[in-house]
Amino acid sequence: MIEEAPNVVTEDGLRGLLADGYLLEVVCKEEGEKRHNSWYGTWVVRAVAEDGRADKMLVTSRSYLKVREFKTIVGLVSFLAEMGCKSVSIPLEEGGRERHAAPGRVDAHRTGPVLVSDN
Repeated sequence: MIEEAPNVVTEDGLRGLLADGYLLEVVCKEEGEKRHNSWYGTWVVRAVAEDGRADKMLVTSRSYLKVREFKTIVGLVSFLAEMGCKSVSIPLEEGGRERHAAPGRVDAHRTGPVLVSDN
């Protein structure tokens, strides 16, 4: 199945790509909106090579190939924290994108500072 869908990655595969220098890119698919005390929208995560040529969409499993979507900011932040991100920036407008460096790396693609840790 890997040969049939080379542009996707599972959560375990994503960890390996991050260790190899890939960046996490959060893409806003549906504009975020605040409802009561929480933010809702639709965000997806991609693994992006630093040169921008190779990217892989996060899927729930290789056998099902369903793009993993995050519907709340809380869920997205929890996932990014599990991937090792110590700080996050989340686009709230449809089409917005933000990149995050893996732990221990400096992200030169962002305009603001990115806090990283060797932990």
